[in-house]
Amino acid sequence: MGGMAIPGKDGPVPPEPGKVAAEFYLSSGENLLEASRKRILALVFLRHFGCTFTRQILRHLENVQEPAQAHGAELVLVHMLKDGGEIRYLAGHDDVARIADPRCELYRAFGLGRGGLMELFGPRVWWLGAVSIFKGCGVGHLAGDGLQMPGAFLFQDGKIIASQRAKSASDLPDIPQLFEGLPEPS
Repeated sequence: MGGMAIPGKDGPVPPEPGKVAAEFYLSSGENLLEASRKRILALVFLRHFGCTFTRQILRHLENVQEPAQAHGAELVLVHMLKDGGEIRYLAGHDDVARIADPRCELYRAFGLGRGGLMELFGPRVWWLGAVSIFKGCGVGHLAGDGLQMPGAFLFQDGKIIASQRAKSASDLPDIPQLFEGLPEPS
């Protein structure tokens, strides 16, 4: 995975997600760690809001939210703007739980680094980007770290129970796949 740092070798070891989660709050005011003790959280870490792939996720948010809810989980969007700055990008979905992480501390704790040339601009990214733009998702101004990679996680009791760390900027979250192999909710 070119462009990704190896924890402990290329830099500091990222902190445990559960420890960092105690420092972050959902848009409802609930502490992330405490929320993960009450229910499974489907955390979707977004790229910057000008990214056509982020815009694609937000445009079809129900495709991410419905499978999470069907498995008894709450969808939580993690973004890089200051708290409240994301509202203008949500287009009526401001009821979805969100976490502001402008310094990308939570991104790092969940093992999401910055992408390199191929992860951000490889042929597959260009192709899927063109398709996304053609479908009307467009491209906006840079609103966040343009190099930050996305990912999706199931988070429960302060621990990652399933993960999808993107291999390219064009990788979209597959919530049903995250739940494969986990017991059905009671």
